Amino acid sequence: MSYLADFKGQTHKVAVTSMGSPAAVQLDEASHEVDFTPIGGSLFSLIIGGRSYEVDVEEEGEGVLAIWVENESHRIEFQEEGRRRRKGPAAASQGRGGRQAIVAPMPGKVVKLLVSSGQEVSAGQGVIVIEAMKMENELKATGPGVVKEIKVQEGAGVGGGEVLVVIE
Repeated sequence: MSYLADFKGQTHKVAVTSMGSPAAVQLDEASHEVDFTPIGGSLFSLIIGGRSYEVDVEEEGEGVLAIWVENESHRIEFQEEGRRRRKGPAAASQGRGGRQAIVAPMPGKVVKLLVSSGQEVSAGQGVIVIEAMKMENELKATGPGVVKEIKVQEGAGVGGGEVLVVIE
């Protein structure tokens, strides 16, 4: 799976060429083996080139991650290569009410649904947990709303960019 990631004003191509632990990851022209180990919640241990990193990953919205590494905060915007970044009502409504599409940031498996159809949710509330590359990721609502549609079931495989839950 290939992604384009905007980091510190530069766009980088990120390709995950093999899954598992370690995973083969290509960043621009450089190849890396990355060992991912979940610690708990949003914390992960990464070993890259023999060096260990403790990383905290939070989803800020569709296609936006806040990542803390060695006491530094980084914001990364990403999209699956070949797809256009959405600039519609869902992107404009971050942090406010409005239509939201909770999407899988990468291929994985649905571990747990945290909401049900018709349920009210608040900004930052966990909606669904998916597992990708041996890491569990809790995807959160970007604003308040009501769950209108759940498009997946627990245990289902999902593709990167696939819409999982719709909130209005």
